[in-house]
Parts: sequence; structure tokens; C-alpha cells
Amino acid sequence: MTAHIVLILVGVISLVALVGISYTYSVLIGNREKIAKIEDLEREMKSMEREIKDLKAQMVKYQFKEAVPVDKGVPKSAINVAAASAGEGALKQEVWQAFVDDYNNLANSMDVPKAANACENFVRNNRLHMLICVETYDAENGGGEPLYAPVDEVELSNFWAWQVPGKTDAFMVVPNPLVEYNEVLHTQKGMKETFASNYEKGSFKQIQVKLPAHFTQRLGAWKIVQPGVIRLK
Repeated sequence: MTAHIVLILVGVISLVALVGISYTYSVLIGNREKIAKIEDLEREMKSMEREIKDLKAQMVKYQFKEAVPVDKGVPKSAINVAAASAGEGALKQEVWQAFVDDYNNLANSMDVPKAANACENFVRNNRLHMLICVETYDAENGGGEPLYAPVDEVELSNFWAWQVPGKTDAFMVVPNPLVEYNEVLHTQKGMKETFASNYEKGSFKQIQVKLPAHFTQRLGAWKIVQPGVIRLK
């Protein structure tokens, strides 16, 4: 009788254990499905964020062309190009070197979790103007001057402009280090017109500024005076 009771108890325990294992397995399968769904949602959200960012950039481009005056300057010739180089382009390195050193230190730390916050603080503390290139050349008038427009969000900007002390219209410009440097940025968003670089192909996440670009800003219109030099790593 005791042996029968023990066998019954063992059977009951085994059945309970089997039910428990089955339940645990079903929970694991359900969790995997939930994780997969969450990952799908995260991918969709990131895709939507990229689309929204592109739409915002397009809106800025349209609004800029409709409302902001463009300083196209005088037609370039050998004479006025030489004059511009001797006049507007002659800014001493000491004026901007401390700013560039601070920028390069920031750009070297873009792999940390709070890189975006660090960039926002850098922009605010240095009172930087944030820009994008809305047209790489003047198609209507056959010119080669890229057109730049201001934006008010760090994540939308591709260029940061630092005002030279004592000069109301002179700015030194560096790339936004948060933005991955790739072929689209290089060929379609004004980077190759603004900076000489070692870029050939691929994507880069680290930028070092050797020489900032020199811009002027008059009546709301941004104009490149002298391209800068960057190195991609």
C-alpha cells in the first residue's frame, strides 16, 4: 500500500513538474515574441525619426529660399578673388585655435552615451549658429556658390558657426560631430564644398578639424569665404 501511495505521489509530482516546465517554456516563447515585436517597433521608430528629420530639413530649405535674402556677391574674377583672400580670408589662427581645440576634444568623445547632450551644451555655451547647406550650387544663375540656411535644432544641423570676437559678420565654421560622415553628406549636403578632406568612400564617425571654414553672414545670408580642412577617422 505504501509503495502504491509513493508511486502515486511521484506521478503527481512529475505531472506538476511537467506542467510547470510547459508553462515556463510557453512564457519564454511569449517573451521572445514580445522582444521580437519590440525590436520591430524600435526599427520602425528609428526609420520614422529619420524620415521626420529629412522632412524638417526639406521644410527649412523651402522656407529659406522663399523668405531669406541670398548674398551672391559680385561675379568672381582673378582680381576680386585675390582681394577676398587678402582681406576677408586673412584671419589669424590664434583667434580661433582655442575654439577648434575645444571642438576637437568634443568630437573625439562622440561614442559616449550622452554625446547629444554634450553637443547641445557646447552649442549653447559657445553661442554657435547652426546651419545646413540647402543647395550645393546656384543652378538658376549658373554659379558655384553653395547656399546655407540656419536651423534651430542640433540634430538637424550639419555645420556650426562660431562668431569671431570683435567681428560682427565673420564666422569660423566646423561640422556637426554628431552626424555620421558618409557619401550623402559629402556629395549632396555641402560638405565637400565647405571642407577639403581625406574622404573617398564609406562612413566615418570621428572628425578632426585642421582648419575651420571662414564664412560671412550679412542680412541673414551666409556665404563661404574660404573652405576649411578636416580629417576623417
